[in-house]
Amino acid sequence: MDILLHTGAHRTATTSLQRMLGQSGGALGRSGVAYWGPRRCRGGLFDGLYGAGPALPPRRAGRPALRIALQVEMEAARGAGLLFVSEENMLGSMRRNLQGCALYPDAGARVAGFAAGFAGHRVTIGLSIRCPDAYWASVLGWRMMRGGPLPRPALCDRLVTQPRRWRHVIAELAAAVPGARVTVWTHEAMAGRPDALVARLTGRDIALTGARELHNATPPLAELRGYLADIGADPALLRGAGGRFMPFDADQRRALRGQYAEDLAWLAAGAGGLAEYLDEAGARTLRPTGQGRGRSDDGEDGRMAQSG
Repeated sequence: MDILLHTGAHRTATTSLQRMLGQSGGALGRSGVAYWGPRRCRGGLFDGLYGAGPALPPRRAGRPALRIALQVEMEAARGAGLLFVSEENMLGSMRRNLQGCALYPDAGARVAGFAAGFAGHRVTIGLSIRCPDAYWASVLGWRMMRGGPLPRPALCDRLVTQPRRWRHVIAELAAAVPGARVTVWTHEAMAGRPDALVARLTGRDIALTGARELHNATPPLAELRGYLADIGADPALLRGAGGRFMPFDADQRRALRGQYAEDLAWLAAGAGGLAEYLDEAGARTLRPTGQGRGRSDDGEDGRMAQSG
């Protein structure tokens, strides 16, 4: 069977995609596609895999893989030729990203643990990426409304200077699941076209329900400032741009966008053979500036965690 592991990232319209797929079970089934979303994955199927860090103790390590393998066999017996698994918490959690000021620091080890249950099948790992200034702003805004940290200058500085970039995450995924195909697209190009994205990923023309509905968006700036006022914090702490929450100043945004432009150029040039880039036009939306050079080696933990 073909397996598509859609690993996120958070805050790249994952919830909208998942809602659309969840509402389209009949159409998916008629096209030979089975779908597992967060409700299924966090309902016990992936228990034991959400924790960060190394694998489970040896006596328990095989249990999740066996449980997943059995469910895959059942999907195949029902006639599915492709299993579409969408669960952004495979990569890690927004909470951990902010606590460590790092972009999915253990993504490779985590995804390898999930992928073990699909051994023997043809696996594609799907990853949506987003310009870091908008990504971190969305993460901060979403987590802030749930008791997460306030976007104080020191935290924003650390997020700008943290060394991990999307290319590091992509390279880790490719190394973690040998033989898997890694497919990458951008939030900017595909967030508003989930039906087209599914067609590209599955190779099938499927009549999907709710393809233009937006879910779980970052609250507008006014709502975030109202929340700060309610908890006794200073609403003026929140910067904005065009009515949207944007915690980074112009120089920080320039650096983050420069990093992203370099990552997109790397993807468009073939990603060193590590990944397939679905939206090559995205590489032309931003250009490398030299401002974003990093190192030269260029929804949440637990089954009840929120999606993003």
